[in-house]
Amino acid sequence: MMSTGHYRRPYYADVQVTSRCNLKCDFCSASAPGIHSNVNQLKIEDINRIFKELDELGILRVSLEGGEPFLRNDFLDIMKLADIYDFEYYVNTNATLINKKMAKEISRTSVRKLCISIDGPNETIHDICRGQKGAFEKTIDAIKNLQEYNINIDGIITLSRLNVNCLIETIEFISSLGISNVAIMLLASVGYASNNFSQVYLPFDEWSHTLLTLTDLKKSNLLTADVRIVSTGESKCPWELYLPLLKNNRQDDIDSWIRQDSLTNFSEGEFFCTAGKDNLAIDGAGNVYGCSLMVSEPGLRAGNVLKEGLIDIWDKSVVFNELRSNQRSDVKGACASCELLNTCGGGCRACAFALNKDLLYSDTRCPIAQ
Repeated sequence: MMSTGHYRRPYYADVQVTSRCNLKCDFCSASAPGIHSNVNQLKIEDINRIFKELDELGILRVSLEGGEPFLRNDFLDIMKLADIYDFEYYVNTNATLINKKMAKEISRTSVRKLCISIDGPNETIHDICRGQKGAFEKTIDAIKNLQEYNINIDGIITLSRLNVNCLIETIEFISSLGISNVAIMLLASVGYASNNFSQVYLPFDEWSHTLLTLTDLKKSNLLTADVRIVSTGESKCPWELYLPLLKNNRQDDIDSWIRQDSLTNFSEGEFFCTAGKDNLAIDGAGNVYGCSLMVSEPGLRAGNVLKEGLIDIWDKSVVFNELRSNQRSDVKGACASCELLNTCGGGCRACAFALNKDLLYSDTRCPIAQ
């Protein structure tokens, strides 16, 4: 640890209540081990202490996730603990383990919403994406159970080579379930996606065509749900969105996807990355990282909440200090001479590190940086 003085407090946190998962997605950013893996997980007492420290940090929003959080027999008790604190919380889940009885218990908590992965309009596509036959049917049954108790649900589509051809159909299917909010998650080159990059990552030209189609539909109010795209970059113009539009002389269409009123105010010269600045992540063993995309990279571990206080980690971590002090002018690789560097902000630091083992390196997913 190295003291950096008092740093501004984070807004949101991702908390892995377990790293284990009952599915096997080839693009899992957390490299989640299987259901029978012998891995340590946080005790409920430790999770309660983490909640308390997050509350003391002034966290506004917490995502409870995994792995698959409902693998824990005590997860409903964890949700009830979260109810005690001031932060808003939601749950990221594949929903395959939620039966009607559990849905009723969930309805008795204060959870803001459940964010449920739905990667295809049918079992063929969804089950391929999720790595298990029968996952689709279980997820749809769970959604019906949750809706019976009026629990808020968002649909989450992780976009990859596996499901890009049925993206619009998937959005329409999700809306047909009575779900009005859909987030399209763009892949990061971390975790299993790093190992399976060529099999799952969408080529730039194909993504560009998809984005233009989505943009046209959104501008014409023809999308059947309120769709947002979650890029790994966090600037006003993340390259994943800006570059395809720029190459087609449609850069002004970035405003269709980026909410100008919800942006972090980055200081002059820093990377446009909120990791360790506005947010943090805690994995299933208590290790602390700048964001959830970093949890599969041990070299980016900022500390461990079982050994030290979360506030001390936030204020004094060497890793966090590096994330906060790194400047775009120090970037290595092709980005150093790119005229768009100060527009896109340098791309995702987790992806840059995963691909190049250097926080200062270019985000080499970008076609300009390759």
